[in-house]
Amino acid sequence: MITPPRFCKLFLPIAISSVLAACGGGGGGGGGAAPSNNVGGTASKGIIIGGTVNAYAIAADGSVDRTTPLATPVVTAEDGTYSLTLNSSYVSGTAIFIEISAEDGATMRCDVTQCGAVDGTPVLFGDTYPLASTFTMAATLPKADTNSVTVNVTPLTDIASKLTLQKVVSGARPSDAALASNAQIANRLGITGGLINQAIVDITNPDAVNGATKDALDYNLKAAAAIAAILKDDSSLSLEDAVANLSNQFANGGIADKETTETTAITIEELLEEALAILNAVKTVEGVDADDQELTGASTSITAAEADAEQNGDTTASQGDIPDDIGSEGLVATKAFVKQVRNLASAGIITENQEAFADEIELASEALAADGSTVAEALGLALNAIANAVAEYEDAEDTKPTSSTTDGVTVTITTAGDKETYSVSQDVTVNETVVALVLTAANGTVIDEDNDEVENNDGSVTFTESGTANFDLTISGSATSSAARLSIDEGSALSGSLSFEDESIETETDNSYNETWDGSVSVQSAAASLSVTLAQTDGDNPVSFTGAMSIELDLLSNTEMGEYDSTFDPSGYSDSEEYTETTMIDGLDISLSGDFSDAAGNSLTATLAASLTNFDETCEGEDSYSYGQNGYNFSYFDECDTAETEQDYAMASLSIIFDIDLTGVADDINVNFSASRTGLETGEGSIKLSYGGKQLNLVYEGDDSVSLSNHNNVTLVLTETEVDDETSVSGTINVGNEKFADVSDDSGAVIVRYSDGSFESIM
Repeated sequence: MITPPRFCKLFLPIAISSVLAACGGGGGGGGGAAPSNNVGGTASKGIIIGGTVNAYAIAADGSVDRTTPLATPVVTAEDGTYSLTLNSSYVSGTAIFIEISAEDGATMRCDVTQCGAVDGTPVLFGDTYPLASTFTMAATLPKADTNSVTVNVTPLTDIASKLTLQKVVSGARPSDAALASNAQIANRLGITGGLINQAIVDITNPDAVNGATKDALDYNLKAAAAIAAILKDDSSLSLEDAVANLSNQFANGGIADKETTETTAITIEELLEEALAILNAVKTVEGVDADDQELTGASTSITAAEADAEQNGDTTASQGDIPDDIGSEGLVATKAFVKQVRNLASAGIITENQEAFADEIELASEALAADGSTVAEALGLALNAIANAVAEYEDAEDTKPTSSTTDGVTVTITTAGDKETYSVSQDVTVNETVVALVLTAANGTVIDEDNDEVENNDGSVTFTESGTANFDLTISGSATSSAARLSIDEGSALSGSLSFEDESIETETDNSYNETWDGSVSVQSAAASLSVTLAQTDGDNPVSFTGAMSIELDLLSNTEMGEYDSTFDPSGYSDSEEYTETTMIDGLDISLSGDFSDAAGNSLTATLAASLTNFDETCEGEDSYSYGQNGYNFSYFDECDTAETEQDYAMASLSIIFDIDLTGVADDINVNFSASRTGLETGEGSIKLSYGGKQLNLVYEGDDSVSLSNHNNVTLVLTETEVDDETSVSGTINVGNEKFADVSDDSGAVIVRYSDGSFESIM
């Protein structure tokens, strides 16, 4: 099981120091290589088949020099791949503009929910259709300096290419402009690693999806969603116009996290909403493993990012940040990476004010764990009473009730036209605490229910009940105690459908009673969108959380069977009960996003998303009680078991996003923590830091190794080994596939030994 780091306060010591501190001068230098002979990759918006690929130089005035191609044109294959061989016109060290165009017969596989229509027939997800002759899409390689380089062409690389040409017009060298633009787009869209060498996944192909990594799925879903968001805003646009509009928007200001007024410009929130919609389409493709850990992890990460953009995002457009060391290579990049790690580890002491606020949040969390659960339980009583009141109102055939009471909670029912409103306004006592309830729900629920009662020959009575319901409630209100207040704002809503079946048999005599039951409830396609505030109401500096909660559930199934038996006579009394209950959950996604703040003015925004699927738990219980001449006897047994195996277990994933301000680091650091269960007792996780255009990505995939990489494709892999109870750490630092340093703690401190013979401590 992977546990997320203690929220905020201890993040960096865990993220950085825990990897390297177990581990404890240098010189300069760089690396070089012969010019490339081959440029290859994949063209995808989705997969482009039969597209023509050309390579051109970029002129000093920002124009693409199509008069002197740098390679003989080639055509993309059935899987969208291509391979170009550069000719003598290519000048080593200069940028290459890779362009895909549509010749006769070029087709594309639709990777959004709908790609328009051909001759009046809708083009749906996974369909192949002809590309218009005006279609083009580009990517820009800063320079070809190895024997073979990968340049994949997508809508996101097309954006970066437009930015590249814009920068060249303003005086930048084409190579520098391409480096900066590729980094900007990766930064703005939360892409891990570089932009043009991301793995391309045909998200319409089940084998490709099932074999893809979480990061690859994340990239390809975002690339498809960028165009889908444009088309959703204006369905009259052609695919070619949508690609052009997207690139022009970035070139003319960028993209905002969200917007308060609807415009034709897309936002990060809208892009990620479309990514989730496309992901749902992917899950329905025959052969796709919808419970795959990588797919589930991508879903949770995108859900968290979408919630964060919606709740905590900025309305100001941005093109993304550029790292100040972008383009570093070889040994120079390796040494810069070590310095980056050291600087972050040194800055891992947060300010006294932040530490105090983190302590406040921790103390408040501990207090609200009890006080918050009390007001939440009270609110649950009110919602349960409202649900029963809805059922009573719907069941009444003649005179409709004006009130209903369940577990001491009274619901007032009023009507206006064909709309019912259910209201609760009273105090209840929960856990010896008085809670004031004020809750209102407007009902749009439709219930279809059948009941039957049959008297059997043996004198028993069989009761059966079955039905369906489509529930739709808008709710608002609050539950307030002396210590905490939980509020649900207007506009919050619950919806979904359920079906139920229940049969019980009751047998009653003068001195005994017996009941057996067998029932099931299934909830499908349920959703909740809640705007909530949970706040302390006492203390010198109360802490509160204000934000949004979203819940989506594909399926919850609950079955229960059991028996109750009691006997009584002048000599004593006895009763017993036994039951078996099974609960299954598939496709549960929860997100919580908002602001923690205190009365002193401190605040922290954060987002959490979690996913659970393939959960199956069976609980069994027995209890008995008797009283007679020999006194009292009581027994109780209750046990739950998931019966998980190495081949069949619940899949779970978690993502947490927040920003932190560290002394010694100029920019706020965006922290993105993700974890997924990968087996019965195994898991993997990652922590991604983004600041000032820079990245630092820590990945743990099980066993005894972790990797740490940055925006310049520098990767440190550390492995811990144990021999005769002695633990040691060793590893390497590579740039791409070339090693530039060895790392070990043989001398007691972690030492980095560079390929030029110099060395230094990592810490």
